[in-house]
Amino acid sequence: MKRIICFLSVLVSLNALAWDVVGHRIVADVAYRNLTPAAREAVDKTLGFERAMVALSCWADDIKSDTIYKGQDKWHFQDIDGGKNDKFIEKLYKNKTMEGYHLFAAKDSLVNLLKREPGNADALKFLVHLTGDEFQPMHMGHHDDLGGNKARFYWFGRGANLHSVWDTYMIEYTHYSSTEFCDYLCLRFAAQRDEVMGWDELTCIKKTYQASSDIYKVYDELAKNVQPDDRNNRRFAYGFEYRFAYKFRPVLDLQLYMAGMQLAKQLNEIYQ
Repeated sequence: MKRIICFLSVLVSLNALAWDVVGHRIVADVAYRNLTPAAREAVDKTLGFERAMVALSCWADDIKSDTIYKGQDKWHFQDIDGGKNDKFIEKLYKNKTMEGYHLFAAKDSLVNLLKREPGNADALKFLVHLTGDEFQPMHMGHHDDLGGNKARFYWFGRGANLHSVWDTYMIEYTHYSSTEFCDYLCLRFAAQRDEVMGWDELTCIKKTYQASSDIYKVYDELAKNVQPDDRNNRRFAYGFEYRFAYKFRPVLDLQLYMAGMQLAKQLNEIYQ
């Protein structure tokens, strides 16, 4: 019984993992570079040292075992089943607790709390992290597969799942450090900076849900053509990893940059 409970706990917690450490640092770094001088000074002061929001961007994952924040694992995702249209997304965004107290509701509460208490360091660290989570496409994955955690994947010789590919392996595949990736994103999107900064949160959520839908569509097509490897494990047709990485690299780049710009926009408004 203890083993069953432990296993179920792992399944639930898996859905709360988003960008890995590198991904969250990228999002936080993009945001930090786009803060106003006033916001940057306030954020550094609140968190205690310069660029602390980058260094502490995974704090919200690190403290999951602390009972003082019991239940916060549900804040990290907003699973949405496939086939939903813009009207559904708009309704969910307007009624953020419609499907329970998850990412949209938690993030909204944190923004409001920081407007009242701008010096609340824990609320700020949560906001930095959850904004990264919000725009990881598999955090708008399907309920029935726990945001892709139960969708089996095979990534360059290692067993994985659709969620972990987006958490870790797509970023790892670039061989960039978080700073190098941030440098690249800021250069790549320099001409679009103001446009991306101008998108409202709902627009970015719709783009993320569309990205999630596209990922599932490709995954479903891949799943139609599986073959055994030399250990008789099921895997997709040879070379699919290269095709998958090539197709979704532009999506990965935009999601990371968009998350950083949304975070910068929110913090600039809070600490104006």
